[in-house]
Amino acid sequence: MGLLPIQVGILLAANRFVRVFINHGVERLCHRYSPNWLLGGALAGGAVLSAVYALLPLFSVLLVARLLWGVCWSIIRQIGITTVVDSVEAGHLGRSMGLYSVLTRIGSVSGNFIGALGHDLIGFTGILLVFALVSGLAVPLGPLARGALHKNDERKGRVAEGARAGWGLLFGGFSLGFVGHGMILSSLGLVLKEGVGDGLHVAGFFIGVATLTGALMSSRWIVDLAAPLLGVFSDRVGRRRGGLVFFFAGAGALALAAVAPGLIWLGVSVLLFFFCAAGAGVVMAAEAGARGPRAVASYVTTSDAGACVGPLLAWTMPELDLPTELIFVWGGVFYAVAGGVAGASFDRGN
Repeated sequence: MGLLPIQVGILLAANRFVRVFINHGVERLCHRYSPNWLLGGALAGGAVLSAVYALLPLFSVLLVARLLWGVCWSIIRQIGITTVVDSVEAGHLGRSMGLYSVLTRIGSVSGNFIGALGHDLIGFTGILLVFALVSGLAVPLGPLARGALHKNDERKGRVAEGARAGWGLLFGGFSLGFVGHGMILSSLGLVLKEGVGDGLHVAGFFIGVATLTGALMSSRWIVDLAAPLLGVFSDRVGRRRGGLVFFFAGAGALALAAVAPGLIWLGVSVLLFFFCAAGAGVVMAAEAGARGPRAVASYVTTSDAGACVGPLLAWTMPELDLPTELIFVWGGVFYAVAGGVAGASFDRGN
């Protein structure tokens, strides 16, 4: 598309950047207006913006579209997480949040891989127009799902009051966004291109670097299919111990990725990290949901802040001629600290 590396970083950060400032406003908006209509409008906005990406691929237009998409996603996520809390039974929040993660990631699995493959086959514009059409057809499903939910007065009152997030949850949320969505996912294409160039030949077939990137990114969402089991593990050992396990194991996986000798070992390391990130995400979302909508808004704001800063730092590496291995090193450090923070700040009973 002729974009500079720093422009790519700005676009990948823009939708996260705007959410940092609007998540608490969205939380208040959901109390004032019908979540059914808000969700439907946000889904429709996402469909329109996909078409804008396809038809007007100029940096200035893409920047505005990414900012607007950040608003849409903030609404979708806030309503999604609080809906899980509204419908869950005591003692099963981790499992239910894991199931929610699976349902939201099913589209991401196909979207990441088909998007990359479609780019190689029919081009940037063609595949995004296909996605715009599919997204438009799905718009009615959000309000229909909310309309089927019946909340009792006791649970509604409990969730509406809520509590503050706490520094441990906030740092964990920042680390999740900064490392996973921010640095690792945004720079996989960069890392693979340095390793294999434009692609590689396997069994007589040429596989482009975009397809390789899409396949590896899709593995992130495939791993999320195990989220309900990871949530059950969290329910049994407690969210405090679950956070320790997933964050520390993720730090180890990133350390392995930094010294991986080849493409296969790099893929294994990244896949292991994705598994740990999925577990940490379930634990953090469940902890935030248990503390109420205000904590959810604070948690997702710090996560968005991390996801906003992450791509900028990752894509600064090629600008400064620094080794891309530093991406994994920085990620491992933040995950290790987040594990210690979760162990020190979460209640022992959680």
